Amino acid sequence: MENNKTKGWQKAMLTFKRIYYSLNNYRVMNKNPDFKEFGLLEYGKVVPEDIQDLKRLTYVKRLEMARKGQISKELTSRLKYLKEKEHFVSNDHKIVPVGIVKVMEGENNLTEVQFGYDIENKTFYMASNSHENIPLWKLYDHERVQKHFAYQHPQSGKELRLEHMFLEKEIHQTPKKDWEKISEFYNEVVQQSFQSNTYFKNSILIPDEGLMTKPAAYMNRQFHLRLSDDNATIMTLTEATDRYFVFQSYLRSAPNPESLYFDKQEFKERFLDSAITVLANLKHDLCLGVQNGVLQIGKYEKGHGKAKLRWDSFTNRIASKSISRIETFYVSTEVIGKKNFFEEKSAIVLQSNGKEACLKKHYGTGQWYFSEVQDNQKEDKFKPIDVTVLQYINSTYSQSKNFQLAVAEVHKNNDAESVQIRPS
Repeated sequence: MENNKTKGWQKAMLTFKRIYYSLNNYRVMNKNPDFKEFGLLEYGKVVPEDIQDLKRLTYVKRLEMARKGQISKELTSRLKYLKEKEHFVSNDHKIVPVGIVKVMEGENNLTEVQFGYDIENKTFYMASNSHENIPLWKLYDHERVQKHFAYQHPQSGKELRLEHMFLEKEIHQTPKKDWEKISEFYNEVVQQSFQSNTYFKNSILIPDEGLMTKPAAYMNRQFHLRLSDDNATIMTLTEATDRYFVFQSYLRSAPNPESLYFDKQEFKERFLDSAITVLANLKHDLCLGVQNGVLQIGKYEKGHGKAKLRWDSFTNRIASKSISRIETFYVSTEVIGKKNFFEEKSAIVLQSNGKEACLKKHYGTGQWYFSEVQDNQKEDKFKPIDVTVLQYINSTYSQSKNFQLAVAEVHKNNDAESVQIRPS
């Protein structure tokens, strides 16, 4: 009997609470302009998934509490979701984005990391994931960033590209005194990220003839450019026309990347022609060279002042008809076909008593030849080294610093082994 009284009392109290919550919420809703705008009936028609605002969803929670004394699982889940979203948005508003670093394979974006700066706490943040396009910021962790990029692997091939973008406009939202600090941070992140993965280095190109003929195919690609004798600098091709190229520094791009302008011909002479290994000086003011396994033909072109040596691949030379038929026949038949030329790279220069001569090896036969420089002759006249020539070299150039080298090389020649050159 007593149990029934207790249950009855509890039921009455529950009914009383529901009536109280209902009246209280009705009073609050009538005073609140948001509720007047939407109205009780309108809130009764919507479902939690339709509401994107946490404040208004809280009103729905109160309404359900007034009606039922409890809220549904769907509403609980939605409230939790919007609270998390509001937290992400609130956190995002405190952080100024400073840059984005991406890993690309071809046109595919494999991953990217955003970097930001908290003005109030003077702290850097990173975000490799997002929630509805809202970055999920975490405190910057150097090791985590390096591991993130180091673990990236190409799906095919052996190269990946590290692309990055410094958000200069957003940086202006921060105090000017912080700009240098932010720029140094960004440059350091880019450099260390690039060094973390060998696949990134494999994507850096060496300038070749393709850059001269089809520059559009190389836009925004990185190149090794030897700007000094010490080492090569990695630069990005950012602009290319029929007349000039513009490159920007790759690993140090904040606050403003260094820009280098090259006239097209100047670029070719400096970065393409300079990398050519000269094999031989030929007739008709031509030269033979090789670059990355590609045969090159150089031709002296007369203009104002001293004639300049212009290089081009053998295929391009023939196709462009920049050399005459006689020159084409000579290069094709004598040089390429018969291998009838003297190697420049093995030449030995002898100087003594005001005289100068050189020894060169014939490419086709491997024999050494001798030529003495004469002021009145246009081309060096080489003659095979026999007993008479050896005696002349011995008597004339024995004081030259390269004399012993010449002796050693000539002795390697089987046809000259029986001949002795004795330094005086």
